[in-house]
Parts: sequence; C-alpha cells; structure tokens
Amino acid sequence: MGNVNDPLPIIRPTLPDLEAVFAAVRDSYDSGTVTVGKVVDRFEREICRFCGVDHAVAVSSCTSGLMLSLAALDAPKGAEVIVPSFTFAATAQAVLWNDLTPVYVDCLPGTMTVDPNEVEKALSTRTAAIMPVTIYGLPPDCDRLSEISREQGIPLVSDSAQGLGSTYQGAAAGGFGRCEVFSLSPTKVITAIEGGVVTTNDSGLAAKLRSMRDYGKGPDGEEMLFNGLSARMSEFHAAVGLLSLRNAEALIEARLNLIRRYRERAAELHGCTVQDFPEDRTSSGNYFTLHIGQTAAKDRDAVFHALKTRNIQSKRYFYPPVHAQTAFRTRPHRVVGDLPRTWSISAQALALPLYSHMTAAQQDRVCRALESLLK
Repeated sequence: MGNVNDPLPIIRPTLPDLEAVFAAVRDSYDSGTVTVGKVVDRFEREICRFCGVDHAVAVSSCTSGLMLSLAALDAPKGAEVIVPSFTFAATAQAVLWNDLTPVYVDCLPGTMTVDPNEVEKALSTRTAAIMPVTIYGLPPDCDRLSEISREQGIPLVSDSAQGLGSTYQGAAAGGFGRCEVFSLSPTKVITAIEGGVVTTNDSGLAAKLRSMRDYGKGPDGEEMLFNGLSARMSEFHAAVGLLSLRNAEALIEARLNLIRRYRERAAELHGCTVQDFPEDRTSSGNYFTLHIGQTAAKDRDAVFHALKTRNIQSKRYFYPPVHAQTAFRTRPHRVVGDLPRTWSISAQALALPLYSHMTAAQQDRVCRALESLLK
C-alpha cells in the first residue's frame, strides 16, 4: 500500500507481465531479428483489427510518425500546416522538422479540441495539411474537419497521440483523415514503453511509410527511394505493445471509472470545470484535467505548488500555448486571431494523477487535497 505521504506521480504506465513479454519476444531474440520482425507484424495486424483500418505502420515514436506522415505529402518548403496551439509541442515540432510552417488556431470551449471554424479561417493557397489533435484522449469534431478536408482537397494528418482506444460516432479512432498517428509512450493508456503507430486506409501511403521508417530503402535494401529516418520499432517494444493492446478494454475502463469519480468530486469545487464529453464520442481516458477558473478559492498555479508540497504531482497541461514557447516564437509561423480560448484554458488546466492501476485510496488522497484547497 505504501505510506499515505509517499510521492504520487501524475502518471505511471500499467505494464504487462515481464515474463509474458520475454515469452513473446523469445523467438525474435534467439533468431537475431530484433527489429521490425514477426512481433511487430503481429502487433500491426492487431492494431488494424482494434482500429478497424486496413494498414498500421509501427514506428519508434509518435513524433517520428508525424514527421514521416507530413514528409510523405512532399509539400514544398514553407507550405502551411494548420495546428491548434493548445497541444503538446511535438505537434509543431513535426511540422518544423519538415521545413513547413505551422499556422496556429484556437480551440473550442468545453472539449478543448481544435475549432473547425478557426481552421476554415486559417486556410490559404499555401495550406498543405490540417493537423487536428486528440486532447486528453478526446477526439476532435471529425465530421466537420472531414467536410473541410473534402471541400478544400487538403489532407488531414491527425495527431492522435493520446487517442488510441477512443471512439467517434461509434467507430474506433484510427480511420479518420489520411492517417492518424498514435503514441505508445509510457504516459499513454496502451503503451509499448516507447513507440508509435500510424493507421491509414491508404495502401500507397502505408507502403511509403514502411520504406521511410527504414531510411527510405527500396525493395533491394540498397537504393534509397525516399528521404526517411531510422524510425523502426523493435521486437521488444512491439511485444509490450501487443500485450498492452490485448488488455486495452480493461485499461481504458479503469481510467474512465477513475475519471468519473474525479468529475463527481470536482462538481463540488467552486469555480472549477472539467472537459466536456459530447455524446458522439468517447475518450481513451489518457488524462484528467481540472480547470481552475478565476472565481475559485485559489488559482491554478497556487494549487499546482500546494499539491507539490503534499508529494502529489500534477501538470499544467498544455502550458504555455505552443505558439508562445521559446522554441517556436522565432521560427516561421502564423497565428490566426488572438487565441482567447487557448490562453484561458492554458492558464486554468491542471492534469491530476491518473493511471489504470491507480487505487481508490490514491485517488481519494488527491481529491481530499483539492477539497482542502478549493472547496
């Protein structure tokens, strides 16, 4: 059980049994085929079934998957990619690594996903792609974004890093837009320890990405057909991912049950709100954030520091907005409007400890601390 004052991390991976991982990877290890072998192939096939898509390409990280997916567009240098500013830095980093220009737009209130109306305002003759983001595990307005994509002939390359296991209109995430890119890092519900996977129904794109994740090699393994990366997934990581995926339903259900408890307790905290969950979609439960408004007893930063003194880790997430961060301010970019909702939510959002094996006692400890500060 541990001491009630032991450090409580914001996230901790729920990992499969290590002996089962060793068993899954044993043949690959003994044969020496330790990267992009039969375990990776099995993992990709099970991702296809899980997401209801034709193709899955396992990669070394979600960021490398995003980089390669944008590179596969063959857009001219400086072409624009529309992204929300309320996101993790990797969204913009993938754009900049391709010598493309991020165009930052505002998010919606409530869901905090990208605002399709702002996406429309951002369109220009230089727009090469639209990159919507799954926020805390909740998909964006896929219908409206798909409509914009079809009308304008501009591909959707979706940063679904936190979305594996989420649904939209009853369909599993994975088949939205030209491709979706998921993360399998330690902070994700379904983890491979490190890694990512690109899902698509475009066979040509899948074949190109398979080449590009291995430097861009052609069939003979000698001539390079594309400018790629070393972005392969190892057999060990695939084994962890495979076993995690087979337990996905239980992992997600545990998270969503914890989120329901958090939301019930948060309803008693004056001046605080939580993310809206529209009826047409479900979250993977990747994060829970409490939004501490101006009328709350303490502001977000005061609560963040107070929890730290109680050995409870939290995270100001996403903070600051991407377009305002040091790494991106001096790089070519465009901002559409003043992004008022992005600024407001970024100043209020506080991610709280959440993981699939979190106990009720651990969660109660977080809730009691919040109640003592905010109720």
